[in-house]
Amino acid sequence: MISRIALIVTGLLTLSILSSAQQVDHVILNNGTTIRGQITEMETGGIVVINDLAGNTWVYKMSEVDKVKRTYYEQSSPILPEHRGWVNMTSIGFLAGSQQSQYIAPFSMQTSFGYKYISGLYTGLSTGIEFLNINHIPIMADLQYTLRNEGLINPVTILKVGYTFPSVSNNDYYGTTNTFNGGLCAAAGMGLKIRKEEKFAWDISILYRYMRINYSEEYEYQSTSNSYLDVYNRLELRLGVYLGI
Repeated sequence: MISRIALIVTGLLTLSILSSAQQVDHVILNNGTTIRGQITEMETGGIVVINDLAGNTWVYKMSEVDKVKRTYYEQSSPILPEHRGWVNMTSIGFLAGSQQSQYIAPFSMQTSFGYKYISGLYTGLSTGIEFLNINHIPIMADLQYTLRNEGLINPVTILKVGYTFPSVSNNDYYGTTNTFNGGLCAAAGMGLKIRKEEKFAWDISILYRYMRINYSEEYEYQSTSNSYLDVYNRLELRLGVYLGI
């Protein structure tokens, strides 16, 4: 399982660096902000003027600039303006487990809404529904960081942490009352944003998913109850869309 994950992650990273040769200038400010585009004017000890990829013109004093650099991309691979602002990411996927698992690959739907910063950081809130023995609704803080903001294929690191809630709190079955409490959940991994337009991209990700599902059974005829904890360690495979708002 680990070797398969490593092979997939390696493939994602290899795919993400298949671009080179069109000139793009980078103005990196003292506060860490990076402006990418074409420098039209630069004076030592004076100012630097850059037209960014969205067509805006920025003027900075050289005292505000940490460094300036230049990178190149293939002319046949056009550079899209970087999107920053409100974002929705919606995806479907599976939580793949071993052949001995009671639920080998339950289906999952998720949507995340948040804000993408120019630095490449995305912060948002993710929710959805996962079809286990009882359908569960995860609510997680969603942190993503784009490792390489240029080009059409962008690798992303992903971390989600939260709690999963059962869709029903209890049910009765022939004198047995089942009470469902949900539990902690988290996911971490990598993904690719395959950009088609400035505000649209295909979203592919592979993550490790951890979940704890708590529930109890109370037997009416015995006046006793038992508590249970199901722990899920799964490989999460997702395909979806990235939409800038």
